[in-house]
Amino acid sequence: MDRAEFMQLREAVTTNLPPASGAPLADAAARLRRRLVASVMFAQVEVEVTDDPERLLVALVRYRPGTRPRQVSSFLEAVWITELRLSALDAFTFLVEEGQVELEAVTGDQGAGYFVSLLLVALEGGAQDFEGEGRAVDDADVGTPSPDPADASPVRKRFWRKS
Repeated sequence: MDRAEFMQLREAVTTNLPPASGAPLADAAARLRRRLVASVMFAQVEVEVTDDPERLLVALVRYRPGTRPRQVSSFLEAVWITELRLSALDAFTFLVEEGQVELEAVTGDQGAGYFVSLLLVALEGGAQDFEGEGRAVDDADVGTPSPDPADASPVRKRFWRKS
């Protein structure tokens, strides 16, 4: 979806529903934080709640150096869909530049009675951001999880994990 279309949809959602607050918003922030921290793709995960209806949740992460922006975008889209999207309407858009991926998203549902909006900025990190994890990570680790959980190292964090 292009940015202009996204902004129109976000305005429609934020005009017709109240923003999430209290426990539903805190729960959304906790799910987002938990999912990003659990991934070997990201380090220095920060998630905050704001009063700005266009970005009730804001997040900043560092992604592994050398990771393709399309791979980062795909993972962030999956996180949005599985962790934050409400059942009725959602819209999202990406801005991808060298060393940076931004996700803007909004979801709303009359049944739930609120909307959630997100601005997530992923910056390409450096090797120092991922030091101390106990092992090197190669492209296979970032792409897909091993098919058998018994094959995984006990210190390994899963790239794709459903809660």
